[in-house]
Amino acid sequence: MLGLFVLAIAPAVFILSYFYLKDRYEPEPLGWVAKVFFIGAFMTIPAVLLEMPFSPGLMATVVAAPIIEELLKFCAVYFTVYRDEEFDEPVDGIVYASAAALGFAMVENVAYVLEGGMAVGVIRAVASVPAHALFSSIWGYSLGVARFRPANQRTVLVASGLAGAMLFHGFFNLLASDSMMLGLVVILVLLVPSGWWLAHRNIGHAHNHPASARMRMGMGEAVRPAGDGSGEGHTLSTVETEARASPSQGRFCTRCGSPVSPADGFCRSCGAPVDRE
Repeated sequence: MLGLFVLAIAPAVFILSYFYLKDRYEPEPLGWVAKVFFIGAFMTIPAVLLEMPFSPGLMATVVAAPIIEELLKFCAVYFTVYRDEEFDEPVDGIVYASAAALGFAMVENVAYVLEGGMAVGVIRAVASVPAHALFSSIWGYSLGVARFRPANQRTVLVASGLAGAMLFHGFFNLLASDSMMLGLVVILVLLVPSGWWLAHRNIGHAHNHPASARMRMGMGEAVRPAGDGSGEGHTLSTVETEARASPSQGRFCTRCGSPVSPADGFCRSCGAPVDRE
């Protein structure tokens, strides 16, 4: 029993460690990562309750479960760390999304492995558990980028990320429900590798974003998240202060209107290229 329990928990911890280490320029506080992980684990309770009216059937597996589960994992991030100052670069969205997803996957995995045994545990360790993190890393990347966009651009960006995660999740569940081995083969050979490729691609884009810690280190200045339109919690960045102190030299982004420095190559708020002319 102890061996099965370890087999059920270990994949989530290992994969979370992997995503955490990818945030190598400005790692997130372990306390926040652990908190989001356990909130994600708690989200299995409302997930079970919300999915009960749809069970059993293909509709529950392919439509209801992906929508409900991705929204709950999203809430575990959006209503907690997303509003905190520690969420200060795009890659943080991927780290926290994977934390919430893997907390959820861990609890789900314990239930399946203790019931199904060693074989189920091994298959889920390389398929279902990483898949949860890969689904959510899609909206995690969108959420991370949206943090640095004007408020009127965020909804569409985040919604598109959520939709992508739900479609990916639904397709996975459809294949997993196949009683033949073909579905599992497609998952292991095509779907999971594609998910890892996309996650790596998004991590790379996040590190190359003008608001990333990597880019800030090169620029030597701080970048703050775009204001939410409420005026609350809005502090001026170094660039804004310089631009407003010297109106004759101050310039503004043509996309979002944020002040930019003449030395900038990209807007620090939305990432748009700065016209140097």
